[in-house]
Amino acid sequence: MIKIKNDGPLIAATDYWHTDHAAQGLCYLSGNAGAWRLLVPDMAETLLAEMRTGKSAFIEPSLSAPAQALDIVFDDGTDSPFALTIDRRQIDRAVSPGPSRLTVWTRLGGCVLDLPCETRT
Repeated sequence: MIKIKNDGPLIAATDYWHTDHAAQGLCYLSGNAGAWRLLVPDMAETLLAEMRTGKSAFIEPSLSAPAQALDIVFDDGTDSPFALTIDRRQIDRAVSPGPSRLTVWTRLGGCVLDLPCETRT
């Protein structure tokens, strides 16, 4: 079980960075106080450049496996925006439709990206 200490929509502390999931390069999605927080482990930080192209984001059932995963789409206004597929087991709560924020977190940088987000489930 991953532990996260919340400060409203912010992450005050987490043990995620020291888990097997992080060591395997698996991202984790946590929700709190109207925000979705995407935790990106060290070995997946190469994805940040693509994520930063987004002007907004949306979260929706995955095109490849809608019952098992969600796609986090970093909408850059093009026909082929960067998308990250997250298994539903890598999310700490049920996802419901509506507006929110998506923040992206790294171990050393803390919150490195903050985007308006729409959840479509």
